[in-house]
Amino acid sequence: MDSNLEQFFVKDKNGYYWNINRNCYMLKGVNHPTDKTRNEKAAEQATMKPISFSEVYCYINEFLETIRKDNGFEEKIIRIDSIKLREAEHIIIDNGIIIRDNHWDPPHWDKKKNTYDQYDEKYVSIVDRFELERVSDILWFKFTDKGHLAVVASSCDINWDYSLSCGSLVKEVGEQFDDSFVFVFPLTQQMIRTKAEPHSDRKYSVSDLELAVGNYLIHKGVPIIDYFSHMGGKYE
Repeated sequence: MDSNLEQFFVKDKNGYYWNINRNCYMLKGVNHPTDKTRNEKAAEQATMKPISFSEVYCYINEFLETIRKDNGFEEKIIRIDSIKLREAEHIIIDNGIIIRDNHWDPPHWDKKKNTYDQYDEKYVSIVDRFELERVSDILWFKFTDKGHLAVVASSCDINWDYSLSCGSLVKEVGEQFDDSFVFVFPLTQQMIRTKAEPHSDRKYSVSDLELAVGNYLIHKGVPIIDYFSHMGGKYE
């Protein structure tokens, strides 16, 4: 890995607590009676000036291009195209998609198989178009009505649920989700595997890239309401 990239794969320990039962550091909860770390961070982020949507999109694309290059793929993805999801057309710019139709059927989690076994058909179209290995190989980014990035997330579970941690934090800081669009960045094989060893184990997991992209956005000065979410459930 390029030494300049390593800093973005580091988690912020301030977002974690020691779980005695699991013998490891776990992500702190939201609205905890004694620890308000995530709530206080959300309030802090909400006071910061939002970064334009176009800049955020460019930063995400820029970082994923850096990952591709580090994996051995020198030629940049430069394109304007479209993708049909159900009956609506959505724009593809370089490595990402700007999706305007945001009714997403909720996925179903199979506890025995430890994976999603049902999900919105739009994800299947994205998998086919970008030749993804798994339906969960995507990053997605939703925003608030005041232009703040609400969360950096992954997998096939795009939602606008205020009962979840992100929704709770967004409400607490006096904002609402802007459900008119979402950024989706499919994690192609060129992002998760190297050109030299395309059939080896993945160089990066989805969680790795979720962590790194989120940290890169923080590095670029992008406020994120659910600041710690992209760092994952366990501190390792």
